[in-house]
Amino acid sequence: MPGFLVVQQREYRKHQIELIDRGKAGCAVIVRPSRSMGQAWEVPHDGATMTIAERLNLAKAQVDAVMGPRPSPRFQHAAVSATRRPPCYEDEVSVNVLAD
Repeated sequence: MPGFLVVQQREYRKHQIELIDRGKAGCAVIVRPSRSMGQAWEVPHDGATMTIAERLNLAKAQVDAVMGPRPSPRFQHAAVSATRRPPCYEDEVSVNVLAD
């Protein structure tokens, strides 16, 4: 009988992270940076009780350590065009219900 295998890939800060779940056989998280940034590596197992979510978070922390701090988001001007009003100025409808 073939074994159970689930593979999920996601991108994080120019790295491909593969989540491999083999059911009861265990799980692994492999980080594949772009070719110019080096070789693929597996997140070390810090004990058998470590979940795949904990390994994913550890992989992200290790990528952050390699890449350095994230750049601060640039402030974007909230320019309002003349044809569209922002949501805070949308027409409000109030309904009053009067009882007899």
